[in-house]
Amino acid sequence: MVTVSPLSLGIADYSMVFWFVLFQYYWFPELLPMRHTSLFCALVAGAYTLMDLINPFTSRSTLLGALPVILLLGFEIGLMGLRHQWRYLPAFVDVAILSYLLIEFIDMTVLAGMIPLTSLAFATSFWGTLSELVINNIIFALIGSGLWLSRAPMENLIQDILGRSMEYVFLAFMSVLGVVYILFEYSLQSLDDSDHYLIFLAGVAGTLVVGLSLSTYMLMQTHLQAAHTQLQSQQQRFREQYTTELNRQMAAVRTFSHDYQNMLLGLGGYLEDQDYAGFRQLYIDIRSGWETSNAADLTIEDLANVPNADLRFRLYHNYLLAQQKGVQLFVKVPEPLTATVTTLKDMGQIVDSALPPILPILGQLTPNTVTFELRETAKELAWLLTFPVPGDAQLDGHSRVTSAQGILDFSNIHELLPAKATLTLQLKLHWGQLTIALPKT
Repeated sequence: MVTVSPLSLGIADYSMVFWFVLFQYYWFPELLPMRHTSLFCALVAGAYTLMDLINPFTSRSTLLGALPVILLLGFEIGLMGLRHQWRYLPAFVDVAILSYLLIEFIDMTVLAGMIPLTSLAFATSFWGTLSELVINNIIFALIGSGLWLSRAPMENLIQDILGRSMEYVFLAFMSVLGVVYILFEYSLQSLDDSDHYLIFLAGVAGTLVVGLSLSTYMLMQTHLQAAHTQLQSQQQRFREQYTTELNRQMAAVRTFSHDYQNMLLGLGGYLEDQDYAGFRQLYIDIRSGWETSNAADLTIEDLANVPNADLRFRLYHNYLLAQQKGVQLFVKVPEPLTATVTTLKDMGQIVDSALPPILPILGQLTPNTVTFELRETAKELAWLLTFPVPGDAQLDGHSRVTSAQGILDFSNIHELLPAKATLTLQLKLHWGQLTIALPKT
């Protein structure tokens, strides 16, 4: 078995665990309990190193030797439980296994290369360990920089498979591979002259890392293609709805143009005959026949400052739904929006879930005017929905407004809110306001 001094073990533990935790939370910034990622990773790595150094079974290939690892994972899972983030657990475990295999592969590859180039004595010495960690850290930093290019699609993939059967199939597959590799590693380390098996063990780890990375990449590409097809289909439906509304408005304009000419001819005839009584009566008849137009004042081009096509079409779709339910919806969007793709996507899903169910009730209220506003700051994207409420309206908990006309229920939004997002519902005289703030991560 390859053994090192406690000092070498301590600095190796600290470096490896720091990168392990960083890669764990790389795709889950919303799970971090602290604002500064590096500080959190440093504190966790320090606590793990201390436990590993004082654990008398560290040098033995037993379950007690893995006690610091068990405590580390228990601490992370406990944090998720306290913050009610259980839905992220399967994906988090997947990433943790992949992070472990990646770090093991790189560390063993570097160590297996150092031993024949120098010697076993130097590789296991303090300076050998320090040299190995310098090389490891450079490689880890390069990998972290490269992963940044795939961060958005990977986050979208994780968000979309949460709670689906595919997530648990992937978890089972990753768990089996992780357990098999750990048992294989412990078995080899218990053999005499285990340093001779490092290249073989690094090859196994590398094969698993490459295989899992390719599988994840293909899954990501399949997901992106499916999402693109779904978005195109959704945009087609919204455009058809927009075209139908536009054709209706054009027909109304043509009808009005014809009627307008007849009105002018009739009024002009009465003036020419100086029949002012007839002129007055025709004007009264015309005026009494007027109806409030329900033509849409907002067009899809007015939302061009929304950079996300999915959110843009969702906003206009809900605007037309409000028009059909007799609700005058006024949309205010700042220019330009700079939130991330994930934040804009979350906002679109929240709007689609919250607004349509309450439109029938809002259409019965007076005035039937609702203001939809997006506000953006450097740290968050907020949605403010201001709507009328009857005089007997009361707050029922934190997400429902009850009155004789019906119940405005926003409780279905909670399961869509990402971590650190806030929902506030308040009543002011005859108006209510729903405010949802999403952090810009």
